[in-house]
Amino acid sequence: MIDLIHQNVEANNVIVFVHGFVGGKTTWINENGEKPLIDSLLLEDEIYTNFDIGVFTYHTQLLELFPKIKKLKNMIWGKKTTTNSPIDDIAKILKTSITYRCEKYDNIILIGHSMGGLVSKRFILDDINEFSVSRVKLYISLATPHSGSNLANLGGKIVDNLQVNDMKPLGKNINELNDEWVKCTNLPKRFYAQGMSDKIVPKESSVALDRDKQKIFYSDDDHFSIIIPDNENDNILLALKSELIKFFKNEQISSIKNNEVFKDKGQYDDEVFVLKLIIADVHDTLISGAKHAFFSAEFTARKLVALGVDVSELSLLYEKIKQLYIIEFGELITGKHNSSNALVNAIHKQILEKDRNYLNSNFSALEGLQKYGMLHQLSIKDEDIWWAKDNDIKTFNEFKDNKSK
Repeated sequence: MIDLIHQNVEANNVIVFVHGFVGGKTTWINENGEKPLIDSLLLEDEIYTNFDIGVFTYHTQLLELFPKIKKLKNMIWGKKTTTNSPIDDIAKILKTSITYRCEKYDNIILIGHSMGGLVSKRFILDDINEFSVSRVKLYISLATPHSGSNLANLGGKIVDNLQVNDMKPLGKNINELNDEWVKCTNLPKRFYAQGMSDKIVPKESSVALDRDKQKIFYSDDDHFSIIIPDNENDNILLALKSELIKFFKNEQISSIKNNEVFKDKGQYDDEVFVLKLIIADVHDTLISGAKHAFFSAEFTARKLVALGVDVSELSLLYEKIKQLYIIEFGELITGKHNSSNALVNAIHKQILEKDRNYLNSNFSALEGLQKYGMLHQLSIKDEDIWWAKDNDIKTFNEFKDNKSK
């Protein structure tokens, strides 16, 4: 089950903590009865206001003595008999809990400790297999035995436990989970926390096999202290706070939608970028497209500023866009493009084609249309951007003077 221990009416994000082997609700509680990891996260206003927090619990115990006798007694007394389930089955229980307990959330963050990280991985893969894209947008594992734990080998010789067997190094279940994980192409963003004093999960096992470069949080913790920070400067705590706040800001940015319909009422007719297009004798249809793109770029820029984004971070993107322009302008000079119309059309096409690779950025709200508009934003102040090879500032000023008369 998932117990929501912190809720906001408007929150669209939920953090679900998943405990590990022989854990439970008390996993996140210290000897003073406090929840130092969860409570410290909630001290951050952005986390407190924008994230709900839930704790997922499931049955797990090391020894199950006389299970048949226990089951018979429970049947007689009408009590539920709960036994250890394998990781695959726990992930199914988590799925049902998330489906009905977390129905209102668009974004789910899973933070799994120890075996809880494996349960979370299994859930994410099952979710992707069913829906193609998971609502889990961020996955963080804390001291998770991604390649198994040697203690599971030892424990397997002492007790017959389904969950222990699931965590054996080179075991069938671990290998299948890792193989599916590394092959999946649309996993959520993920981080791995490694305690350098962990004697239960080896360092090489605390980080999953990934097709992408892994981001790792390091601390001097052991297997259990890694989830019980003892001060506000704890490495794991600081990393979690930072990444959760970044996640929320990025979600805000990605949610920016230009819902305003551009209507050309002549509001841009005297803008420098439009005048540059006119003196190059660019067709009205292409000028109209440039105005629409400029409008979209301006709208998105205002939204980013309103969210507190440092737009100076976009300087590299502007430079890349200009470099594409320079290449195409060179094609005009050499004769490959035979007109200003061909140049405008070519640079627009280049920006759209390179939107997701060369022009990729951290700002998902900026798409091909906005990036084309960014070129026209540049052209307002940049005297190197023209649409005919014989245009220059002198030509522009003469045109502007004549137009004003």
